[in-house]
Amino acid sequence: MLSNPNRNMKKLSLLFIASSISLFSIAQTDLTASNSEFFPKQGDFGIMGNVSGLISTIQASPRTDLRNESAFTFRYVQNEKLVFRFGLAPNIARYSAVSTDSIGKDLVNFDSTASRSSISFKPGIEYHFVGTKRLDPYMAFDLEFGLVGGLNIGSSTDITDTTGTSILTKTITEDGGFGVGTKLSFGLNYFITKKLFFGAEYGLGFRSITSGGDRQEVEQFQPVSGSSQTTRILSSNRVTTSDFFVDPRIQLTIGYFFSFK
Repeated sequence: MLSNPNRNMKKLSLLFIASSISLFSIAQTDLTASNSEFFPKQGDFGIMGNVSGLISTIQASPRTDLRNESAFTFRYVQNEKLVFRFGLAPNIARYSAVSTDSIGKDLVNFDSTASRSSISFKPGIEYHFVGTKRLDPYMAFDLEFGLVGGLNIGSSTDITDTTGTSILTKTITEDGGFGVGTKLSFGLNYFITKKLFFGAEYGLGFRSITSGGDRQEVEQFQPVSGSSQTTRILSSNRVTTSDFFVDPRIQLTIGYFFSFK
């Protein structure tokens, strides 16, 4: 008696599906078990930076925030799937210039300073997929918010001639601003040795940066003789820039995890 070919095909299909599920389960178990050899453990802390340059001139550099300021980036391993990360970008900028010159018989001394500070915070989370013995793919989501301090500029010009010294003083103050943003990234780490990796990350996001505000310029002139003269100019200028962006190129990364247990 001949067998039904359709029934045989169904049996073969079921056998193939069952075998595939079994092999996939075994592969997943092997891959998960192999993670423990090179990958970080629960409770480990890590640091991460960007890599630039060619093979002969490769160098590591800090990651950046929305204003392209250098940021420290830390990671904490919650479990084999979840990793929390946090970026911190403090910046204190101060510029100064001093010069001495002569105009005819007059000696001119010029002294100027400018300062501004900022800070941003970037909390994020990574979800790691099943990889291989050394490859660790993940998806990351970051939030960012930051504050920009006010701008302070001051200058003093001393003009000395045969009758004495006159002084011209200028000060400029301008309000700061703030920035917010979010970013979704996809990344892949390759562990060279235990807990040391090179990686690549690419993403897209949204950012909004507001800068400026009330501005005040004060100019005071103290002549050699007579009373001083003061001029004050008040104005306001606030600019908001918002955009959706895609990383212009893949960010190459390097990092290491530390265990304190």
